[in-house]
Amino acid sequence: MGKRRQAVRVKSSGPGHRERLLDLLSAAWRPFVTWVLPSVVLLTLCVGGLYLCRSYVVASEKYRVVAPKLALPEPKPQWWEKGFEKQINRACAFAEGASILEKSLLQQIADGYQRCPWVKQVRWVKKQFPNRVEASILIRWPRAAVALGARRGLRYYLVGEDAVRLPKTYQHWPQPGLNVPFITGTGAAPPPPGRPWPERSVLHAIEIVGVLKSSNVIKNSVNITAVDVSNYEGRLDRTKSEFLVLAENNCVIEWGRAPGTDKPGELPVEEKIAKFERFLAEGNPTSNRTLDLRFAGRVVVSRRYGTNGDNG
Repeated sequence: MGKRRQAVRVKSSGPGHRERLLDLLSAAWRPFVTWVLPSVVLLTLCVGGLYLCRSYVVASEKYRVVAPKLALPEPKPQWWEKGFEKQINRACAFAEGASILEKSLLQQIADGYQRCPWVKQVRWVKKQFPNRVEASILIRWPRAAVALGARRGLRYYLVGEDAVRLPKTYQHWPQPGLNVPFITGTGAAPPPPGRPWPERSVLHAIEIVGVLKSSNVIKNSVNITAVDVSNYEGRLDRTKSEFLVLAENNCVIEWGRAPGTDKPGELPVEEKIAKFERFLAEGNPTSNRTLDLRFAGRVVVSRRYGTNGDNG
């Protein structure tokens, strides 16, 4: 009999380290592939679909804005021109044709109006679906005109109560319906429309006129026509009044320094107004007179030669 073969058991080495690592990674990613990845894909498709739908709606002609409607104060003053309103609307012309669904549209329109020199404040801007936008603003009302020499004579630059230059220039003064004085004597060049006058004498002159006109006694007795700021901050003569208020019938009011000045000897604004009111209430004449309000006590009066050669 032949020899019996002896069975040899060969030990199996089993899966290697690489195979075990792949198994572990497969087990870890299996929940992500099974649950997370389909959810991410579905969410991406939904968001993409919503974006496409919104883009379609935004582009729809139904929601294209017509020209924004501006709510202006009524009734309009006599000096108001149709061209002024066109200038204001031109500031937001870009909004016409835009989609009313744009998130930043109202802010863009408000910013556009605010950049217009005629606009002092934007009160509100609101949408009216499907394609209307309305806005309410506060107008920057003229308070004076700054007179400056030019090659062809004087030019009068309109300014608001905050001394911001308005986009209107005149060759002659006064203008019908504009019951505001002009300011002379400033040496500063005119700024672009929408910017404040660079020399503060203009703002102070507007403040002085406003204080004088706030008194009914003064407003009904004296018609202010101009303010001379040539001696602002004493640049001509420190002993003289910095502001001369010119009125009809050859009347000049020596006001003194700018309102709020705390220099020694300067009377408070309230005291100047009070003693001027007493002077007028007593029936004292103002024609062909210089009225000095700078010092304590009564108004100092001096005669002036009248426009017709008389001395009042």
